Amino acid sequence: MFIFIFTFVGNENMRTKIENIHDLNYNNNQTLIGELIKKWIKAKPKNEELISLRDAFIDNAIYVACLQNELTACKMANSDYLEQRNDAILELEQLKDDLDEYEL
Repeated sequence: MFIFIFTFVGNENMRTKIENIHDLNYNNNQTLIGELIKKWIKAKPKNEELISLRDAFIDNAIYVACLQNELTACKMANSDYLEQRNDAILELEQLKDDLDEYEL
């Protein structure tokens, strides 16, 4: 049994080329390792160490996927906060300009 986990990426602009290359490397390695474990378990289905290895492998894959999702969510939240801050600064500047017009 092999599980492949896709991570959530909400905004492609949040990802750099390097992050995408690292993810591609990680996913290729996960696929290779998963296929090897699957082959070994098929050859020796009652080997407890192999079953433990498979379970640990799956747990690690899920953990990494969660970390990637959390990182993406943090980046998106940070981007939203920066946008809100910039909007507030722009609005403040407009209010200052309006105040200057009235203060002659």
